[in-house]
Amino acid sequence: MADSFAHDLLLNTTRFLLARQEPDSLCREGLAFLAEQLGATLSMLHLRESQVTYRLHSHVGTHPLLHVHDLQIMEPGWEALLQAGAWISTPVPAPHWSGPEERNYARLGARHLVNFGLYSGPQLIGTVNLLFAEARPDLSDLEVLGTVGALWGTLLARLQSQRDLSAREAMLRTITDQGGDLLSIVDASGVITYQSAASDELIGYPPDMLVGRTYDGAVYRADVPRVTAALQQLRGVPGGAVNLTFRIRHANGQLVWLEANARNLLHEEHVRGMVIHMRDVTASIATQRHLERRVQDLTLMHDTVRQLQLGRTSDGVAERLVDLIQGRLGYPHVQVGRVLADGSVEAVAREGDVRAAPLTRLPPGAGLIGACVQARQTLYVPDVLTDPRYVARHAEVRSEVIVPVWVSGQLWGVLNVESPRPDAFDRGDIQALETVAAQAGSVLANVSLLDDLRASRDELQAAYDETLAGWARALDLRDRETEGHCQRVTDLTVALARRLGVPEEDLVHIWRGALLHDIGKVGIPDAILHKPGALTEDEWRVMQLHPQMAFDVLRPVAFLHAALDIPYAHHEHWNGGGYPRGLRGEQIPLAARIFSVVDVWDALRSDRPYRRAWTAERALAHLQEQAGRQFDPVVVRAFTALLGEQGVQESA
Repeated sequence: MADSFAHDLLLNTTRFLLARQEPDSLCREGLAFLAEQLGATLSMLHLRESQVTYRLHSHVGTHPLLHVHDLQIMEPGWEALLQAGAWISTPVPAPHWSGPEERNYARLGARHLVNFGLYSGPQLIGTVNLLFAEARPDLSDLEVLGTVGALWGTLLARLQSQRDLSAREAMLRTITDQGGDLLSIVDASGVITYQSAASDELIGYPPDMLVGRTYDGAVYRADVPRVTAALQQLRGVPGGAVNLTFRIRHANGQLVWLEANARNLLHEEHVRGMVIHMRDVTASIATQRHLERRVQDLTLMHDTVRQLQLGRTSDGVAERLVDLIQGRLGYPHVQVGRVLADGSVEAVAREGDVRAAPLTRLPPGAGLIGACVQARQTLYVPDVLTDPRYVARHAEVRSEVIVPVWVSGQLWGVLNVESPRPDAFDRGDIQALETVAAQAGSVLANVSLLDDLRASRDELQAAYDETLAGWARALDLRDRETEGHCQRVTDLTVALARRLGVPEEDLVHIWRGALLHDIGKVGIPDAILHKPGALTEDEWRVMQLHPQMAFDVLRPVAFLHAALDIPYAHHEHWNGGGYPRGLRGEQIPLAARIFSVVDVWDALRSDRPYRRAWTAERALAHLQEQAGRQFDPVVVRAFTALLGEQGVQESA
């Protein structure tokens, strides 16, 4: 499944879950939302009720046998499979299903199952099962469901705790007829006419100090326009109500978040005001922001591995790391530096606005970066203007974090993040950057391993090709060919193949096939191979065996399978009169058709014991005469054009 779909699923599901305000809604509506997103036919959410049992809380879709799954018994080893952050995607029936047959999801018409756990910390508190009526191999890479399960479980546990706490508080207020909530009455002009006793404790001001003043004097100035607009709208709706959340500056200077329910009772004779019931939700807002921050961090961690793995080189990984931190965390100044052998640090990637500038290099131990390298641990400076070690990269920088990047246990480099605000990084920010740097280190380790493997592969391939070239030289010597024959026909064959549009990745196989075109002659007796006169009919039949011998020699070598066309088929003729298989026209592989023209050209242009070399004009005329008989006419025309570009046909 595409990365973009998984990313959108994580963000959309997260936003949806965070908007639920009570546990049952979180379970019921969250399950419906996720089932719709993935197209599940039947979905179930079970909550833990004992150490081994889970009770069905919510379901989407129905089935006559659904009641069988009201109570879910934990099978041995099942909880171990659903570790926090893990998930399961499997066909139904599962290949290794060992549970009771009546609980097999195949009986519910399912053909595919996606399952993940709801976790609150390390505790498994519930499970989600999504069933599909058809095979869904596209659901094999939804790692984000592990993240969704961890967030969902955390939210559910917190909302359950808040519900229990609210119930206890309601009971206490009923019993004692008092509580910590604040009640205010505001008249039509916005003046406070009543303030309950909780005012002193909640916002630090006694009731008599606020009565007779306008309500907006206590509201935090940034929230005044929003609160004023809400109350003005409410004033026009007798009996109407509105809910809003805003901040008030406590007498001690701290900001207090209040959740308010305001009702318009201006028309009531004994009230003549808007009654505003408020409670302190500062802790809840802080928790909500913590959860949002956690979601941001989880999303960043998920994206980091995905994005960095797209980098094919160390510099590419570093540039993606810079872009990721800038784009997802919003820090304006980001740089990745590589620690060199002498301890100096060279910038290899940095933010886009200075990316084109010349790379910088800090001497060993210089600046805050050098201090981080020497200490080999994260360094945070809340205000760089107070630290004499700071070396300015941007004039407006005030705070800086430098995080080491480790690759396979070795200090590879540093991640340097700067902000124009003093003390801009909290512990959560630093931990997020350390996690990202650790993930980058893992990816860089893989890139380094791949580089080593590529180098080893290239060295091995070079050794193979040098061996082939040695075989070709040995063949020339045994066959008493003119010096350099094999290399000449190889180079010219590759040039002609390129002119005919053969893909570059296939040219290496043509090169190897041309080098080994006469490898089969190792099986021809010297008496026949070096006979000065004409061959007898029997001797000629033996000579014609060498293409098949080449095939038999080379076929066991998997490395040379793609190069077999030339050694096996370069004596086939366009009109079907060649050997060993009598192939005709385009039955003959293109590589062999190309090589046969070049091979005859080089043979005619070389001295032989029984004749002198032909002139270029005469040899070319022979090729053109044999076009459509021995040779492919298209190849002959392309070869003629190639020789024309090289000026060969004019030479005598």
